[in-house]
Amino acid sequence: MAEVAGAWGAAEAMGAAELVDAARAAIGRGQFAAAEEALRGSLQRADGPEPHLLLGQLAYADDRLDEARRAWEAAFHALRAAGELTAAARVAIELVDLYAGMLGQRAVGNGWAARARRVLEQVGPAVEWGYLELARMACDRPDTDELLRSTERALAIAAEFADQDLEARALADSGLALVSRGRAREGFARLDEALAAITAGEVRDVAVIGRSFCALLASCDRAGDVARAEEWIQLIRATILDRTGGRPRVLHTHCRAAYGSVLCGAGRWAEAEAAMLEVLRPGGAGSHGHRSDTAAALATMRVAQGRVDEAAALIAPCLDRVSARAPAAAVHLARDEADLAAAVARRGLRELVGDRVRGGELLALLVVAELRRGDMVAAGDAARRLAEAADASDSEVLAAQAGLARGRVLAAEGEFDAAVAAFEAAQACLRDHGRPLVAATASLESALAHAAAGRRVDAAADAGLALAVFERLGAAPSRDRALALLRELGVAGQAGRRAAAGPGREPDALLGALTAREREVLELVRQGLSNTEIGARLFIAPKTVEHHVGRILGKLGLRGRAEAAAFATAARHRSSADPPA
Repeated sequence: MAEVAGAWGAAEAMGAAELVDAARAAIGRGQFAAAEEALRGSLQRADGPEPHLLLGQLAYADDRLDEARRAWEAAFHALRAAGELTAAARVAIELVDLYAGMLGQRAVGNGWAARARRVLEQVGPAVEWGYLELARMACDRPDTDELLRSTERALAIAAEFADQDLEARALADSGLALVSRGRAREGFARLDEALAAITAGEVRDVAVIGRSFCALLASCDRAGDVARAEEWIQLIRATILDRTGGRPRVLHTHCRAAYGSVLCGAGRWAEAEAAMLEVLRPGGAGSHGHRSDTAAALATMRVAQGRVDEAAALIAPCLDRVSARAPAAAVHLARDEADLAAAVARRGLRELVGDRVRGGELLALLVVAELRRGDMVAAGDAARRLAEAADASDSEVLAAQAGLARGRVLAAEGEFDAAVAAFEAAQACLRDHGRPLVAATASLESALAHAAAGRRVDAAADAGLALAVFERLGAAPSRDRALALLRELGVAGQAGRRAAAGPGREPDALLGALTAREREVLELVRQGLSNTEIGARLFIAPKTVEHHVGRILGKLGLRGRAEAAAFATAARHRSSADPPA
């Protein structure tokens, strides 16, 4: 206890209450280790509720969730024994989300909600009733109708008791509910107000700060609003995290988790992957909810990259969470398991009450699944429901998904002109909303419809535009579909591919799309080596070489090893002909 003694005199001479006061002062100065030492010293002198309560808050802020649980349970028992029922109820409310959201133990969380309610019934009217309304984190509540009702009740209680912390939390949670329902403008107005109160210092409760920011980032993720997320992240870091050495750590890890998901939707996959892997690494995040939702977001990206087995492994531990429904359905579609994909999507739609945004994603997947199953009626019904959701919202992303779904159904019915119009409308919705994968998918579907109608030039133009985006993202399955269409149209080989994809797709740019290993394999193909010989040279299996060759042919738009060898030879000639810098 040297640090405590140095600040407040000989620690052994301090009583339990004095050590608690010293701990509070240390927390105010950001000396968290000293504060914990003082609190443990206080408990050695006398077992009271306040040291347990503060130790729980410090552990929670540092993402040490098991320690927080033990400390808060001890605080609850001590407060009840002392007859401090209001404070005991407040601790029970904290334990609801700690168990249900952070530790993934929903039944235990429900038990603590019941304990809090029973204690508050003995208290009568109290602001804690408002906190009980919001005991579960908003992003973990699939019924947005009930969430919105809870937040309105909490706002009324906050006004009655003039509680700024509760007001900010209720504004943030109601904002998420509104954004999820497709009312983005109204929802973000509430979220921005809540975050302004937090960054201005009006809100003191660490849990309120963390959960309000969680609601903001989840809303940005669902709406695809990268700019708003980055603006608030920068301000939160400057006003809170940078001043406290990254504490509360639970807030820092959630920043990384939610921001990674936002970046994924925006097509910034390298940044997204780095952020999400940081959360998923051992010791990255203690929260079960944060880890599970991050795994689901990364799985969505892995499916788009063609890494389907990795995606399935990521979501395997969290298939009970509604956030895993969309990536699970996408995995089944990638494996040609349309029946399973449809079943998973329907289950998610039953769970997501009033959530037009996440429900829209599932409806879009359901349209694809039903078309693959050959059920045109079911596909049309899902597309209609998605259009109704888009019409009832102000979400351009949802409108784009609806246009894409409608176009797919029309194309399957042979209505190619109407399908192209729907695909073009979907692309128009996304011009200012940064969802490149969705926009490029609409472009590819438009190309397929043009091709089916016999408009080969229009098809090649749209396929080339889509291909450029898929290659930049690394969306291998979609890239391969675009390349296959271009080959069917007679736009094959490096020269034809460059013409289809438009200006800027020079041979050097194509070569730059290869990984270092793929360039090694290409050079050995140029030298005429077989897969077995290349494998021996590079110490890899012939099957692995075959995989690399296939990737090279796909990326370069070539039909076989002979074209690959010719391409590599031409590249060497260009390199040797270039004048020295």
